[in-house]
Amino acid sequence: MTVLITGATGFLGRHVLQTMAAAGSAGRALALVRKRSEWEAMAWTQELGGVDTLEGTVTGLDSSHLPESVGRLTGILHLAAVVHHSRRGAEAMWQTNVEGTLNMVRLAAAHRCRMIFVSTSGVVGSFDTLAEAADEEAPFCEARVSRWPYYASKVAAEKAARALANDLGVELIFLRPPVLLGPGDHRFRSSSNIIRYLRRRLPVVFPGGMHFADIRDVSQAILTVLDHPSPRPIYHLPGAASELDTFFRWIAQAVGREPDWRTVPSRLAWGAAVLNQWLGSTLSFLPDPVVIEMGSSYWGLKSLYAAEELGYQSRPPQETLTDTIAWLQAEHPQLKVLAAGSPSTPLTTAADQRP
Repeated sequence: MTVLITGATGFLGRHVLQTMAAAGSAGRALALVRKRSEWEAMAWTQELGGVDTLEGTVTGLDSSHLPESVGRLTGILHLAAVVHHSRRGAEAMWQTNVEGTLNMVRLAAAHRCRMIFVSTSGVVGSFDTLAEAADEEAPFCEARVSRWPYYASKVAAEKAARALANDLGVELIFLRPPVLLGPGDHRFRSSSNIIRYLRRRLPVVFPGGMHFADIRDVSQAILTVLDHPSPRPIYHLPGAASELDTFFRWIAQAVGREPDWRTVPSRLAWGAAVLNQWLGSTLSFLPDPVVIEMGSSYWGLKSLYAAEELGYQSRPPQETLTDTIAWLQAEHPQLKVLAAGSPSTPLTTAADQRP
């Protein structure tokens, strides 16, 4: 039994591989990596044991011919994605997120194996209020996200992948989590806004919502679907939804601080960001206009099936945040320097952190 994992060097890939190792899985994990040397240079990979690597990319891998040493694949966990929240320079992201996914469907067809594609809740769950939420039967919110390249690419990827999978007879399951948080974010991307707050570099937030799930629980759900005798074609993996202000209040409470940010009206912030972009992005603390457009959305998600069929439930949000903060304070280089009394760095606003 050989399972190919794309995006193996990322935050989610790390947790999926660690969950497999902790469970003592009898299967063989095959990590798709750009460079084997970079994989081996990461300390956490050395603790896994029993993980083989295959050099390549999701777009460049020849689905019709893999090295003989790979053997037959019994499953594909497609976790790889490029996240780019700007209308500028989005072409490479589209290539990876759409064409790379289709290439993995072809690979699954060649090996007659199940494919799990970890997409995003944002393809269906973007709303105007916190009370709204999308379940597995919800339609794509295509019109709403059409000007947000990352989500548009994910909608396109799901549509094209489903059509191709149906044509090729591939069993394809979509999993849609929100933002993933937890310990072990070694690239410091998903937790970037938490880092900004911990460094006291979060002067403003925008009105809108936050929805996050614990990456450890999502990783377990992925592996449950992989082994499920008859999974559904779509599962949502919801977590905790809140106002963005509430999210940062949870963090402030966890570290014993009083809230010290201001909430800036989205329209005002968007106008400033558009002007800044027109002037050549001279003010580095202003995010891309796309970020502010998304900042006014709420990212409601619910599931009709995940709890009963997968045993899935994201742990309490305060536990996730406490564990995330503890790991960051121990591992993030700037937080270590801050603890030692380093000079401050320029302010930055809350860049978007969406599913």
